[in-house]
Amino acid sequence: MDDPVLILAPHGRDAAVAANLLTHHGIRAQVVPDLASLVAALGADARDGASAVLLTEEALAGLDDSPLAATLTAQPGWSDLPFILLANGGRAPRSAEAARRVEALGNVVLLERPLHAEAILGAVRSALKARGRQYELRAATRTMERAVADRTRELETASASLAFALDAADMGSWDMDLATGLIERSPRHDEIFGYTEPLPLWSFETTLRHVDPRQRASVAQAFEDARISGHLDVEMAITGADGTARWITKKGRIRHDTAGRPIRMTGVVTDITARKEADAQLAQAQKMDAIGQLTGGVAHDFNNLLTPIVGSLDMVRRRHREDERTQRMIGNALQAAERAATLTQRLLAFARRQALQPRAVDVGALIDGIVDLIRRSLGPTIRVVLEVPRHLPPASVDPNQLELALLNLAINARDAMPSGGQLTITAAAATAGERNLLGLTPGDYVRLLATDTGTGMDKATLARAAEPFFSTKGVGKGTGLGLSMIHGLAAQSGGTLRLDSTVGVGTTVELWLPISHQPAERAAERSGDPTAARQAARILLVDDEEIVRSATADMLRDIGYDVVEARSASQALAMLRGGAEVDLLVTDYLMPGMTGAALITECRTGGPALPALLITGYAAAGEDVPADVPRLAKPFRQVDLAARVDDLLTAAPMPGGGRLRLVR
Repeated sequence: MDDPVLILAPHGRDAAVAANLLTHHGIRAQVVPDLASLVAALGADARDGASAVLLTEEALAGLDDSPLAATLTAQPGWSDLPFILLANGGRAPRSAEAARRVEALGNVVLLERPLHAEAILGAVRSALKARGRQYELRAATRTMERAVADRTRELETASASLAFALDAADMGSWDMDLATGLIERSPRHDEIFGYTEPLPLWSFETTLRHVDPRQRASVAQAFEDARISGHLDVEMAITGADGTARWITKKGRIRHDTAGRPIRMTGVVTDITARKEADAQLAQAQKMDAIGQLTGGVAHDFNNLLTPIVGSLDMVRRRHREDERTQRMIGNALQAAERAATLTQRLLAFARRQALQPRAVDVGALIDGIVDLIRRSLGPTIRVVLEVPRHLPPASVDPNQLELALLNLAINARDAMPSGGQLTITAAAATAGERNLLGLTPGDYVRLLATDTGTGMDKATLARAAEPFFSTKGVGKGTGLGLSMIHGLAAQSGGTLRLDSTVGVGTTVELWLPISHQPAERAAERSGDPTAARQAARILLVDDEEIVRSATADMLRDIGYDVVEARSASQALAMLRGGAEVDLLVTDYLMPGMTGAALITECRTGGPALPALLITGYAAAGEDVPADVPRLAKPFRQVDLAARVDDLLTAAPMPGGGRLRLVR
């Protein structure tokens, strides 16, 4: 359509940003400076001046909106100009005057700020699509009016054109006799109510019978009020003739006789179920984001607590190798700590705050490496079938998390097949096209499927299966984080997760991972004992958590390093500027005042690139982390810490064999 999207955002840079966003995506936009200019651009009856209006709520505040209201009231019957209103997003309730101004806009979609560009684009595109349907209806109406005016004998043809336009707009038409309540309507009207064939007779009571009982009184009142106001605009939840739950909207106008008495109500009906579901999905996404922030913070604190536990137990076990009883007790404690670490990994994966280490992974080799563990976990009553072709392209994913994800899927399948069955794991190369239904970026992927022959899930359970903490297992038998963790892994890796299930048939979990254009890496094998210090080296250790810092320092001293401790980044900088010389910096990432990444950058300013190791129990660190800085996730074992430190000290010695010393 040729008409632009009018933008009214008089404060700040909102107007320029919105205009640039729409223009960049091929949508014609026009910025107007004030409300008067907006009314002028719309024209006398908002008929041809714009395809939609994007405005901020503050643009309406304190202004006389009566010219705009008059313009909207003067719209012809086919026109219902869509508005996208960027609301203030405050917690305080909207005043009565502000609510009246919003209501006066009529066809308005509220977007609460702050919001993403995709939310604005989606709302604008929906508005343009709706406006396009209005224009189609206008064209058909004009055709009918010309036919009636010029050739009455072509009235039937013109009516058919109108019906075609309504069908193209996915609308049904209806016309109610206010005296009898009987309704004449188009076939599409009855289809929207779930009928494959039109009913021989339809009345207002027929409509009410389909409406949700809790809403019938308000719907009846809306029809009654329309006799006075002259127009009807009501949304209602209905149960279709086919048993499906739907949302519809009915819009109508009152027609009067020569004496001014209301005699008929004519309008359209539209199925808005898809829009309602989209609104629900948006609300669900916002809820999941809030839960994600909460669980991510809990996991961070949990990892800080686990780090000294795992590190200390690890050292004690090595020092008491000959004491079998001590080894057994420490082994049990370490196993419990590892299970707790796995739980935090699931929390972080769900929250999308996990420090993933993606690389090129041979998925077939990874599955071969854990299939025996999967078979042992499932037991003899469940058959495991692999359908993994050779020469599969490598996937870009964290291999440890992918192994954990596959094991979780296997355990879920086992619980769904208490009497035995078959789990089939399939891997194949796949391509996502430009308009794929999975929301994937177009490109090449590795597609993993885990299909069981278990009890399956009904639609209600399937809809919640990937929610965090949702579980159909008994109390104490599951955390409800398995599928949500896999969903988080897929999203962080640039892929997606899809579930399909039928009660009594089984469940299929579909995991898409982007391919890597690098050759697959082979997993390095670590010795069971930590690498001892090969040379004298002084390490500056920075962590604001005393128990974590103390345990980490003990691990480093145990393998032969000299350790200097600092409880904050500012203290570490003061020590270096005061003359302390170090060979390596080991620092926590998330600390009050200054992050570990900022500390590393400050240490490198104007001097040599200090070897540094970043440890974190929370995020995959921010964008401020230098690209060459390796990371170690909490909780970690002494062998992992020793290996990282040894790699850094042997691979990147300080120039001239000296130590770093900051001089200011």
